[in-house]
Amino acid sequence: MPLSRTPRRWIPETDPAPRTRPRGDPEHASRATRSAALPLAGAVAGGVALALESVVNGRLGEHAGSVAAATWSNMLSLSVVVGAAVFLTALRPAFAGLRTALQSGALRPRHCLGGVAGGSMILTQALTAATLGPASYTLALVSGQTLCGVLVDHLGLGPGAPHPATRRRLAGGLLSVCAVALPVLAAPDAGRTLALAALPFLAGAALSWQMAVNGRVDEAAGRHPYPAVLLSFATGSALMLAAAAALAVLGRLSAPRSGPPWHYTGGLLGCVVVLSAVLAVRRIGVLAAGLGMVGGQVLGSLVLGPLTGQPPPHLWAVVIGAVLLIVAAVMAAPSAPARSAPGPLPPLLTVHPPADALDEGGK
Repeated sequence: MPLSRTPRRWIPETDPAPRTRPRGDPEHASRATRSAALPLAGAVAGGVALALESVVNGRLGEHAGSVAAATWSNMLSLSVVVGAAVFLTALRPAFAGLRTALQSGALRPRHCLGGVAGGSMILTQALTAATLGPASYTLALVSGQTLCGVLVDHLGLGPGAPHPATRRRLAGGLLSVCAVALPVLAAPDAGRTLALAALPFLAGAALSWQMAVNGRVDEAAGRHPYPAVLLSFATGSALMLAAAAALAVLGRLSAPRSGPPWHYTGGLLGCVVVLSAVLAVRRIGVLAAGLGMVGGQVLGSLVLGPLTGQPPPHLWAVVIGAVLLIVAAVMAAPSAPARSAPGPLPPLLTVHPPADALDEGGK
C-alpha cells in the first residue's frame, strides 16, 4: 500500500554560542582603545630608546673606535640575553621547533643571520651618528627602513602573506627618501653629509630584512621570541669580534680612551628596543607597532639633538623632513589585512523528515 507523506516539520534550534558585541558598541570600542594604548606607548618608547642608542654608540665610537664600540655594544646585549634565559620558560620546545624547521627545510640557515644586519646598524651608529647628529642619522635610518620594507613585504620575505607594492606604498617609500634629502641637502657641507647619510640609509634597509627573517625564526620557534633575539645578538657579536680581530692583527685596532659610563650602555638600550618591539607587535600588530617606533625615533631625535649639544643646523628642514617621514611611513605601511569572511552561522532551522519516510527504503 502506498505510504502517506506528511509535510516536513521546521523545528528551530537554539544557538548555544553567545553573540559577540557589535563592533560599533561604545563599550567594546573603549575597551579596545584602552588595550592598545599601553603597547602603542611601549612602541613609541622603543623608538625613543633606538634614537638614544644611536647617540650613545656614536659617542663611544668617538673615543673607542667604531669597530670596538660596535663589538662592545653587541657583546653587552648578548650577555644580557643569555642571562635572561635563567628566568624564562618553554625554551626547550622553542629550540626544538627551530631545529625541526631547519631540518625540514621550512627555515633556511640564512634566516638565522639577521644579526648581521643588526651589527651593521650598530657599526653605522658608531661611524656616523656623532657627525650627522641624532636627527639626520635617524631620518636616514628610517628612510632606508621604510623604502626597503616595501620591497621586503612585496617579496614575502617575512612571515605571513606578501603585501603587494601598490602605488600608494611605492609613493610612500619615495617620499621617505625626499624626507631625508631635505635636511641633508640643507646642511652646510651637503656633499660630505650625503655620503655619511648613505651608511645609515643602507643600515635601515638591512634592518627591514632583519625584522623579516627574525619573524620567520620566531614563527618556527612556536612564537617564542627568545631564539630570534639570541641568534640576532650572537651573529652580530660574532661579526664584530671577527672584524675586531682582523684589525688587531693588522695593528689598526684603536685602544679605547676613558669616557663617561653612559657611553657604554648602548647594548642595554638595544635590549630595550628589541623587547619593546616584540611585545608591541604581539598586542597591536606590525603596522601599528612600526608606526609607533617611527614616531618615537623621530621625536626622540629632535629632542636629543639640543640636549646633547648637537642641534641641527637648519631646524626647519629637519622638522619638515620628520613630518614628511611620518606621512611616508603611513603611506608605505601595508593595508590592514582583509578580514576573513565570517564562517557559516549555526543553523537556526533544521528540516526533520517524517518518520515513515525514513522507513521507505526498507519496504
